[in-house]
Amino acid sequence: MERRYNFDFLFLKRFLELHKILYLGQNYTNLIIFIFLLAIGGLETFVGYRVGLISGNFYKVLVDKDQDAFLSTCLESTALILGISVIKSVKKFTTRRLLVRWRRALCTHIQSIYLHGMNFYKLSLFNEEVDNPDQRITADVNSLVTTYGGLVDDDLFLLPVATGYYADKAYQGAGWIGPTGMFGLFLLSFINKIFMTPVANRTAQLERSEGDFRFKHMNIRDHSESLAFQGTIETELKKTNKSLDKVCTAQEKLFNWTLPVDLSTNLFSYLGSIASYLVISIPVFSGHYEDLTNGDLAKVISNNGFVCIMLIFKLSQLVNMTSSVANMAGTTHRVAELIEKLTDYCDTPLTVIEDNKDDDDSKFLLSMKGVDIMTPKSDVPIIKGLNLSVEKGGNLLIMGSSGAGKTSIFRVIRSLWPRISGTLDQINQGDVFHFPQREYLSEGSLREQITEEAEPSDDPKQEDRIISLLETTQMMSLVNRCGGLDKDPGWNWSKILSPGETQRLVWAKLLYQKPKLAFLDEATSAISESHQEALYNACIENNITVVSIGHRESLRHFHQKLLVIDSVGGWTLTAA
Repeated sequence: MERRYNFDFLFLKRFLELHKILYLGQNYTNLIIFIFLLAIGGLETFVGYRVGLISGNFYKVLVDKDQDAFLSTCLESTALILGISVIKSVKKFTTRRLLVRWRRALCTHIQSIYLHGMNFYKLSLFNEEVDNPDQRITADVNSLVTTYGGLVDDDLFLLPVATGYYADKAYQGAGWIGPTGMFGLFLLSFINKIFMTPVANRTAQLERSEGDFRFKHMNIRDHSESLAFQGTIETELKKTNKSLDKVCTAQEKLFNWTLPVDLSTNLFSYLGSIASYLVISIPVFSGHYEDLTNGDLAKVISNNGFVCIMLIFKLSQLVNMTSSVANMAGTTHRVAELIEKLTDYCDTPLTVIEDNKDDDDSKFLLSMKGVDIMTPKSDVPIIKGLNLSVEKGGNLLIMGSSGAGKTSIFRVIRSLWPRISGTLDQINQGDVFHFPQREYLSEGSLREQITEEAEPSDDPKQEDRIISLLETTQMMSLVNRCGGLDKDPGWNWSKILSPGETQRLVWAKLLYQKPKLAFLDEATSAISESHQEALYNACIENNITVVSIGHRESLRHFHQKLLVIDSVGGWTLTAA
């Protein structure tokens, strides 16, 4: 069932909570910039009012044919125009810089909790509420801060003050009928509130559909070679068209609801220009200004017209903002939902693994007693009461048919899945290396892939050691292909390298780190058996104890124990 997002109290609460991240981070720079922006906005209102009176001043001096006053009015007007130009430019520049800082603050906060511990994994495995976290972190955050920046640039926080300022000026020039008429027109414009909740909800639905559509194409890109081999392009075309149809339908529904919002917004905007002259006409035709000269009357009419137009403009700005706020409500809910879920994960860890207190004196690197292995969404064990131990130098091989639960053991050991029963003790995670079936290689240089360090080490022997490992893993050709150890080739390494090359590069990383214990999941499935022997011998030489998952019978030679999973919850542990 799709979640519905409304323009309601929950939106306001979440929006205010986001301000703590936007302004109250590690320092208060964003808050200081925001206060400066408010000051600039106030100055813009004051100088803008003086600029608005320029027409009235010119009317007076021209009607009175006062040449000296005309020259001084020209100089004063030029100075005001230069001032308002600088103020508006500085305000726009400051808003844009603040927008970038908002995005950095919000994305940094989300990424810090998204990539905290196993939160990103929990979100993909256990969560059914928060869809497309990548969409929310990138597009939704950008949409949120861009819309919010536009509202701040339109004086969202100064509008009440500016409106009161012009209401007072309207009262001074046209009496009570001036501000009363303008406010009456504004109250009628609240019809927009009826349409804001549907717009907010449909904006969120559109963002979700956009995320699904983008993910579909990203999936095709990531598996382009597999699709080319399999020849299932027609099926994928139908599915992508179906996803596109969902996006377009969501977009059409959003636009259907923004039509009445735009209609009422434009209607009240244009009515404001007429209403200002209707208001001014009352004191003029009632004889209130009969004692004024023609020049003074022209100035009063111009100034009062400007004040009333500015009052209705400020009120219209509030009306016009309803569409932007409604759109922002949808993205606010989506971003806040992600933060709330990740924060909840941070507060409630999935499971606790007991590390051995003294790794050097501990007999076992890993010990499991009576552990039931089960998927997070099931209460039926796929492996029952597992007992095993791994001593230093006592390699363990895990075998069994596909789907029997071999990798599931590693997931429980790594705390990806919860441990429901039994006890599990292992050495400190800093001395453990996990080699998954699907290896992940980040961007960066060849040195970074092996050492996980962006800069070369001060150790003069590091480079020689890396070269030696590349020779051991038969990957020396890679040095020339990517232009040396330290040049970033700009590759998507997992796409450029073959499966065998990818595995051998991860082996180089494993041998470089020299952990006490390594978990290898099909780590030689794309490597020849002759080279497999060299890699396992290298582990023995470097005192790396391994727990391997594999199907090859030749793997038994490198292990002391054999654990066989029988696909019905049973297991046997024997000598290899």
